[in-house]
Amino acid sequence: MNSNLVRSCLAAFAMMIAGHSVFAQTWVLTSAPAYEWTGIACSTNGAKMVAAAYDDGFGNGGSIFTSTNFGVTWNQAGALAGFSWQSVASAADGARLAAAVNQDLNRNPGPIYASTNSGKVWKLTAAPTNNWLCIASSADGSTLAAVDSGMGDGLVYVSTNAGAAWKVTSAPGNFWSSIAISADGSKLAAVDSGFGDGLIYVSTNTGATWTATPAPNNPWTCVACSADGSRLTAANSGFGDDLIYISTNSGITWNMTSAPTNEWMSVASSADGTELVAADSGYGDGLIYLSTNAGASWSATGQPGDWNSVASSADGSVLSAAAYPGGIYVLRSRPVLGITRSGANLVLSWPALSSATGLVLQQVSDVAATNWVTVNVSPGLTNGLYSAVVPLSLNTNRCYRLAGP
Repeated sequence: MNSNLVRSCLAAFAMMIAGHSVFAQTWVLTSAPAYEWTGIACSTNGAKMVAAAYDDGFGNGGSIFTSTNFGVTWNQAGALAGFSWQSVASAADGARLAAAVNQDLNRNPGPIYASTNSGKVWKLTAAPTNNWLCIASSADGSTLAAVDSGMGDGLVYVSTNAGAAWKVTSAPGNFWSSIAISADGSKLAAVDSGFGDGLIYVSTNTGATWTATPAPNNPWTCVACSADGSRLTAANSGFGDDLIYISTNSGITWNMTSAPTNEWMSVASSADGTELVAADSGYGDGLIYLSTNAGASWSATGQPGDWNSVASSADGSVLSAAAYPGGIYVLRSRPVLGITRSGANLVLSWPALSSATGLVLQQVSDVAATNWVTVNVSPGLTNGLYSAVVPLSLNTNRCYRLAGP
């Protein structure tokens, strides 16, 4: 690739970050059906999503749905319909996925499935049937961790070969509700629902040993961690203090955040642990809260709903939220402008979510300049993506951005 094209690509990327104010803090309803959603996860860049439904709302059981274009369109894994799905997990690239069943239509414990091609094909893993409540994945998808609700054996399981084999960890028997895992799969954090000891446990050796942290005794519902596993975020709901806590040292100490008292159901974290998203179950104010400073302050977003699960891209710019019952929503705090080369042209693309309505493509010769000019091109729409083809200039630098009306 020539040096001019490299500069053009870097400039376009810079505008992707600098132009984030174009997008308002508005949650956009996607085309996913209105099901009883229990879990959602996404790739590092937020483009690929996977969601689990406990039921379709008519007593027929749920299914797994996937999206490869920021939630614009969704595909159902038809062969997996009929199970009461509880949780999903995604590797960094969104290709390796895992999904856990809570029970089948006859209320029998269920299995865990995995996919290596973004949900096109799913295979049964070697995990035992159980009343699974949560599953988590390392960045490469090779290490998986799953917890039972306590209606089964109430244990924590780990696989280090993408589900081909599983082992019971040394975590105590408990009513586990959620588990989080670091990017390399070595650090784990698991929380008890309060029907057990109501504590938070951590492991630094992929579950070989566990330590109970000094977090307060609470009915913990959810936990998330940064990529390195040092920053933990945990929340509780019902009969506890109904607050959100963070740890910056892998659970050695915990601090209460400024989040309001609520019936917290799900939390998600950016890779560095500074950008957080937390959702209320609907028994509180039913809102979704965001923090951009590791919980020091929070802001409410979105319309009220019965939120059950949230997910975040690595940089926190793409968030997704699933309701129970209801739809799946996406919030884009920054425009993501993709750029590729096609012969003598550049192809610029961005998702066709309703939050992108009215955006125009602009260019300038210097990233520090202010005289942005609208590119005279009509974008096409294919598979949920707007795309615009512009000539590649070999002798002139060009910077591109999306601008609002």
